[in-house]
Amino acid sequence: MDSGPAASGTAFAPDFPEGTEGLPLPPFEVLREQASTEGLGTGVLECFRTRAVPEPGPVLRQSVELANDERFDVPTTFVCCSMPSAQLRELVTAGHPMFAEAGRLRNVEYVDLPTGHWPMWSRPADLARILAGLSTAS
Repeated sequence: MDSGPAASGTAFAPDFPEGTEGLPLPPFEVLREQASTEGLGTGVLECFRTRAVPEPGPVLRQSVELANDERFDVPTTFVCCSMPSAQLRELVTAGHPMFAEAGRLRNVEYVDLPTGHWPMWSRPADLARILAGLSTAS
């Protein structure tokens, strides 16, 4: 059941040119300015580059509209990699726009996994253990 107005997001790149199929993975020097590549050696980065696919243009241009407030009851776990959970909680509490919806979650857990933005590349076994534990938790 819906209660209240829909959450309205802002598109990631609303001005991304129409007709442009997608945004490819930028050079790693540029990417490092936007997200941590901690734990990613040269070989892993090369593999990452060969497997990367462009972010679809429509995904970049369109915002997400969420209306069903039952989403706040879904058990949610933040696997905190690029920043510790304490810092993420502070941002949620402060109402930071990037985490505005997180402050409304009613069943949330935070797990620290210190590494960069891509734990599936830098600490895959540790991430798999966390996710497997979540899937079997009751």
